[in-house]
Amino acid sequence: MSDPDTPAAQLTAERKADLMHRLRRAEGQVRGLQKLLEDGADCTKIAQQLLATRHALDSTYVRLNLSVAEQELAAGQCDGGVSPQAVVKVLDRLQTRLGRSR
Repeated sequence: MSDPDTPAAQLTAERKADLMHRLRRAEGQVRGLQKLLEDGADCTKIAQQLLATRHALDSTYVRLNLSVAEQELAAGQCDGGVSPQAVVKVLDRLQTRLGRSR
């Protein structure tokens, strides 16, 4: 997923805490799925929980990629401003990464 032309982005403590919270919630949902399967729950109920878990992970993935894009754009501002071409390049990379998640 990393782009060799882009330096590694570091998460702020606040963003890291938010992502960890979301991952812990998804972990709880996965455990709930395991219990539903072990208990022989209705397939519809399992499918609903699986969809909720998938949504939680997708949301976490999107937030992570938005953080990367924000940091790339902020780095460009430190270098004397962000050109429209740089913004397009960052957004293209973001779209590519998000497109892979489907």
